[in-house]
Amino acid sequence: MKKIQSVAVIVLTSLFFYYGCKKEEDQPQPTPQGKYETGVLISNEGPYQTGSGSVSYFDRLTGKIEEKIFEKANGYKLGNIVQSIEYFSDRIFIVVNNSNKVEVVNSGTFESIATIENITSPRYFLAINDQKAYITSWANEVSVIDLTSYEITKTIPTQTGPEKMTKCGNKVFVLNQGGFSVDSTITVIDADSDNVLETIYVYPKPTGIQADSNGKVWVMCSGKGWNGFPQTGDSEGHLLCINPDDYSIEKDIAFPTSTNHPDKLIFNGSVDRLFYIMPDGIYDFPIESDNLNNAPFLAINKMTYQIGIDPMEGYLYLSDPVDFAQNGWVFRYNQASGAMVDSIQAGVIPGGFLFRTPILIAN
Repeated sequence: MKKIQSVAVIVLTSLFFYYGCKKEEDQPQPTPQGKYETGVLISNEGPYQTGSGSVSYFDRLTGKIEEKIFEKANGYKLGNIVQSIEYFSDRIFIVVNNSNKVEVVNSGTFESIATIENITSPRYFLAINDQKAYITSWANEVSVIDLTSYEITKTIPTQTGPEKMTKCGNKVFVLNQGGFSVDSTITVIDADSDNVLETIYVYPKPTGIQADSNGKVWVMCSGKGWNGFPQTGDSEGHLLCINPDDYSIEKDIAFPTSTNHPDKLIFNGSVDRLFYIMPDGIYDFPIESDNLNNAPFLAINKMTYQIGIDPMEGYLYLSDPVDFAQNGWVFRYNQASGAMVDSIQAGVIPGGFLFRTPILIAN
């Protein structure tokens, strides 16, 4: 584990590419003001329907993990299920799906600031500006949140089971995955007026969305079916590149079979290389390519539930939920070589990563 051992001021920064499309995780980061400002936050879903989810804190410098930091800071449990976690403007927004709420906490101390309630099965949070944010809901809508009062000011209709979002200029692209069924659409919202601009029809079960360094929107469609349980009527996955101006599909790359379904979608730090999950490992895809790689970048013989890339160290993070009942694991890999760096035991069903990238002052 790397450690900072200087009495001088050491500045650790990440290189970010500024372009018209702004991904939901690319938010400005402040100078550290609390113990949770400088590491990696891991959201743990917790046991389905029973028990509580949690948030773990991994300190990059010491290599230590601290569990249940929300509960320690506030004296009560988060609730069931912790779906996702996001940062914006000195605050952390923790989306708790089955509890129909979003907890807002101080990003340094994790002490509660507010609770956004009355959202049916919330999924993901996206800050639009300093005044408002969007939260997807399995009520088939996006809730518009006032970031001063934390009240719902409007709801925007979507198709079935809206999930992740990405912002491109003044447009927000919302994946409609289908919830407990299967959808195959993307809802495009005007972020100024909060009105629906377009419904884009894609392939079944879109599960990942990212905006690249050229201002294009990439969408991963998993296709009908589940890995390991082939059925008649299953369909192959597709990786799409969409022009956000006219909604045309500039690339449509089909996966070779209907039995192995791709999942998730993330970018590397330079926003020109995609990573996604397949049953036999983690695959990469340069955005200038027109062909999928035949072999995995990382061959993995265990289940990968979530992936993320730390912009500070460049490590690729993979989560393993084990049996969805006991504490899961997070494995870190060198993005360049593919070599495993180390492993971290987290909470039950680690399902999301939030990488803090502030300026650090070494003592």
